[in-house]
Amino acid sequence: MMKRHYYRLGLAVLCLSAFAGCDVSRGPKVAPRVADRVAWFAPDEVHLLPGPLRDLQEQGKDYLLWLQPDSLLHFFRAEAGLTPKAQPYAGWESEDVWGAGPLRGGFMGYYLSGLSLMYRATSDECLLQRLEYTLSELDACRKAGGDGYIMAIADGRELFRRVAAGEIRTDNPTVNGAWAPLYLINKMLHGLRAAYVEAGQRQALTLMTSLADWFGYGVLDKLTDEQVQRLLVCEHGSINESYLDVYELTGELRYLEWAGRLNDQSMWVPLSEGKDILNGWHANTQIPKFTGFEKYYTHTGDVRFDRAARNFWEIVTTRHSWVIGGNSTGEHFFPESGFEEKILQQGGPETCNSVNMMRLTEVLFAQRPEARMAEYYERVLLNHILSAYDPCRGMCVYFTPMRPAHYRVYGSEDRSFWCCNQSGLETPAKLNRVIFTKQGNDLMVNLFVPASVTWKERDISLAQQASMPESPEVTLILKTGRDRDLGLLVRKPSWSPEAVLTLNGRTIVPEVDSTGYWTLREPWSGTDTLTIGFHPRITAEKLPGSERYSALLYGPYVLAGRMGTDSLPISFWREIDNGANNVIPLPARTFVPWTVETIASHVMRTGDDPLTFGFDGEEFRDITIEPFYRIHFERYTIYWPVK
Repeated sequence: MMKRHYYRLGLAVLCLSAFAGCDVSRGPKVAPRVADRVAWFAPDEVHLLPGPLRDLQEQGKDYLLWLQPDSLLHFFRAEAGLTPKAQPYAGWESEDVWGAGPLRGGFMGYYLSGLSLMYRATSDECLLQRLEYTLSELDACRKAGGDGYIMAIADGRELFRRVAAGEIRTDNPTVNGAWAPLYLINKMLHGLRAAYVEAGQRQALTLMTSLADWFGYGVLDKLTDEQVQRLLVCEHGSINESYLDVYELTGELRYLEWAGRLNDQSMWVPLSEGKDILNGWHANTQIPKFTGFEKYYTHTGDVRFDRAARNFWEIVTTRHSWVIGGNSTGEHFFPESGFEEKILQQGGPETCNSVNMMRLTEVLFAQRPEARMAEYYERVLLNHILSAYDPCRGMCVYFTPMRPAHYRVYGSEDRSFWCCNQSGLETPAKLNRVIFTKQGNDLMVNLFVPASVTWKERDISLAQQASMPESPEVTLILKTGRDRDLGLLVRKPSWSPEAVLTLNGRTIVPEVDSTGYWTLREPWSGTDTLTIGFHPRITAEKLPGSERYSALLYGPYVLAGRMGTDSLPISFWREIDNGANNVIPLPARTFVPWTVETIASHVMRTGDDPLTFGFDGEEFRDITIEPFYRIHFERYTIYWPVK
């Protein structure tokens, strides 16, 4: 960790002001046919205040600045016929994985989006300098190639020439033996969009349209619809969404047409009919598609795609998810009846899955905001995402095992480069995304974390003082200028059936609207203070499809037992190996003599720390129970075997 800080200090000395020629943001040229009900605040309008989320954001920024762009650019320059300037990173970036070769360039798309979003959120011009340098190098690759292709895929042009000629051998995740080439194109387009929209880099739009045209004209236009569907068997992320992004930014209809051809019929058709066909499917291959389906609906009005996305979200969140909000095990969906078997495996829910389910929740929430969607987002953010980064280096977990008394391993800074490390680059920059939203003239409070928002065009600001879970009290300080025509909508959480709301010292009982939000429409005085006293409780949640295991929660926070350090690995940071394979027999003390219905009543606070709990049974007195996100580098139990 120390080397990062020294490096960052040196970099700060070298960083100059932002380059001229950068626009603050670039808006779309085409508006969706079906408008969102909810609008997002820009990343620089919402600021995290001191707390765990801001700590994670700072770690994410440190890692973005620690990474060397020339190493990430190695294979891009090589494929363009240019001499690389630095050696490539190891792991998935350059080493053979599972016989499919490396995922060359897999980091680049998220590196671009991470830099762009983090710059917008923090105004750190060192990030902008990195972004502009990287884009200039990618543009040099574009010019050297002469055809718009800017990828790092080994012999990518030849690979796609054969695909365009009708030679298509696909499985998941390969095309003609190459690992996820469409997924890589999708991530690159995603990153270039962020660079243009969030950081105002005009060059990024040129790169984006050039790559989209190269693949559209050079591959898609040469294939029949049947051949395109065969190609989509390969993991391809949300490439349908990326083409819709290009359509929005350019207004050119060809991108909308290409996006339509990139909708995977094997998913959207059965899910539009409400069928749960997910058993056995690779989870992270499927989840991003539905973000694209929903966006396709907003641009075409075809309600079948909206039904598909909403049915998928309902099925995954109600039938295929663990208590931390993550889903699947070992990267694959399984039926609800399979949880009891899967809990004993070490490959628990994948971090990527949760990142993409959060993105899907965002787009569905924007169309039809409901408290239960924000509550699901909260569950995932506070229990899976916040717990997935180690507190020392800020590196991301691949799997979070649900096996009692198991543990996690984290990616290494320079030798893993897993898919979860890829999405992990962007996630810390987006932690402020859903806390506040706007709906017409109304300001919505969706998450109860320390943060502030400035509604610039209306001269309205809101500071949320919160230290949950340490304290159940949240204070909102609202400042309104001349424009006081404002409704304040605050999510009423299910984890606190009782709550006391006080406005400027006066107890109020606001109405709850049909979406699950307290609705306050007051004669605002210029500065108003709303205090919410929540009453979170210890509750139990049984394992889906089973009465033999139970998890515990304190309000929205999943609790876990600290189970010691027996037989742990020498290092918690791994290279290509992403598993936590050191399995010990289930300790006898993970088995508790209570039922799903009674276990919560045997949990009590211990000591002065309001977040330290324990069981009242004598044989469990030495087991400390805490919010899961606080436990690292030791074994833990989330699901307790019950009688």
